[in-house]
Amino acid sequence: MNGTLNQGSLGTFDLATEIARFPPGDGASGRRAETLIKTDGLRVVLVTMRAGAVLHEHTAPGPITIHAADGRFAVAAPDGERELAAGHLLALGAGVRHSVRALADGAFLLTIGG
Repeated sequence: MNGTLNQGSLGTFDLATEIARFPPGDGASGRRAETLIKTDGLRVVLVTMRAGAVLHEHTAPGPITIHAADGRFAVAAPDGERELAAGHLLALGAGVRHSVRALADGAFLLTIGG
């Protein structure tokens, strides 16, 4: 976290720096998740993944956004699969089953509201 925080600010982040700090692990999963912000109603998680790594089908307790910061990802949901390239964002409602597969090495921000 960088910068000076004002009252009410939850943080300032340089995503390139955070992505470099938290590369995916060397283990079989090929992914890593680091929580950047956590409050009662908001969670922001940086997920880094190697090409071919998968977050298997799951749900989230609140509405989510998946914002590709680097690389490319395929996100499967009940209404089909979408490819997200860097700079693209997908929003899903609470409880929607989805999975994420890295098409290239990369990182995305997962935001969970609620």
